[in-house]
Amino acid sequence: MRIKIPAVLALLFALNGFSLLPQTADAATFPILGTLHAGNRPEAMAVDTQTHMLYIAYESPGQVVGFNGLSGLVSWHNTLGDVATDVQVDSETHRVFVAAITYQQRKSVLAVLDGATGTLIYTVPIPTGDDAIALDTQRHIVYVSNPDAGNVTAFTFAGGWAGNTLQTQATQLHFGPHPQGIVVNSNTARLYVADTSTHVVTVVDETNNKTLATIPVGETPLQPLQINQKTGNIYVVCSTSQEVDVIDGKTNRVIQRIPVSPYPEGLAVNTATGRIYVADEGDRENSQGPHDSGMTITVINGQSFAPLGTLQVGQAPDGVAADPALHRIYVATENSNAVVEISDSTDMPLQGVAPINEVQAAHAAIQLLQAAIVVTFLLMLATFVGATLGALSPRWRARGSPQKLPDGEPSRPQQHSLPQ
Repeated sequence: MRIKIPAVLALLFALNGFSLLPQTADAATFPILGTLHAGNRPEAMAVDTQTHMLYIAYESPGQVVGFNGLSGLVSWHNTLGDVATDVQVDSETHRVFVAAITYQQRKSVLAVLDGATGTLIYTVPIPTGDDAIALDTQRHIVYVSNPDAGNVTAFTFAGGWAGNTLQTQATQLHFGPHPQGIVVNSNTARLYVADTSTHVVTVVDETNNKTLATIPVGETPLQPLQINQKTGNIYVVCSTSQEVDVIDGKTNRVIQRIPVSPYPEGLAVNTATGRIYVADEGDRENSQGPHDSGMTITVINGQSFAPLGTLQVGQAPDGVAADPALHRIYVATENSNAVVEISDSTDMPLQGVAPINEVQAAHAAIQLLQAAIVVTFLLMLATFVGATLGALSPRWRARGSPQKLPDGEPSRPQQHSLPQ
């Protein structure tokens, strides 16, 4: 059977291009309450549950925006570098923590800001890369994971971080070759670190930095990990396996694997409703070339873990944050350069989702088909190379064989000794 390469490429494009749809986010359509355009490529977000301020980290440039969820206005913005990779907030002291990269100077910093004004209070160098942040608000420790350096840096703030004069002591921790996703349960003094290459979550005792458990999860677990402080469950977004894994914080075991697609990234838990919101970002992590963006978030029942449906929000939804008191969900749509504000209502109009077993079967079928196409292409290439070598082989043998004269003597000239 002859398969043409253009047809194979077209099929590959089709498999990866399900989400090439126009943007449909509309500020006038329930449950979308508004759309904020305050920078390029918004990514990570965090909510101060006391002041209802939303903090947004942007990739281009590396600025952080403070948005007042009560007034609906931007309160401040502060540029810290070329890319802001993560942002977290302590709702008790209203301190904002940002990881930012400056490429020209080849450096990254952990910055501490005043949440009300955006004033820079403190900076400390951190390993350069796709850094992620987790806070222990009781022990005043900031953890920064760096998958490129292969370590987690623990910054202990002597005397806390509420004042304007801060001091830190740094400790390097190692829990896998490429740690990225990270979160802390301050109530139990447990640190959770997800490794993107080994696909495990390591549970660490903060009091002595000892490993308590190593939990296998789906492929490519990403930042952010999230904790439901009411139940103690940890939620892990596994991008490549296209699922959300739920870990029981008491038993350190995965109790549910929830299929979502395509290629999830951001996640938030609304503790008021128990719902889980997952951004269907749409791209394989660190994929190269043109990107086929997702358009939706998936809403999951936090008790039964059953997907309730999807909602279209914009191109390449990434970061997700929840304000339980206001019943607000914020979604950063990276390719739309917008943050969408959504009402977390039981009347939210959702598109239906396929049953879990059908989603799993579809994922498996697509992966098998993609693998079959790759194998077919490699076999075609091997056949072509083999045929080419077979055609050229007689010529190469002819060139390497000695030519014979008619009387049977070789064509090489006879050697003669010079006369004495």
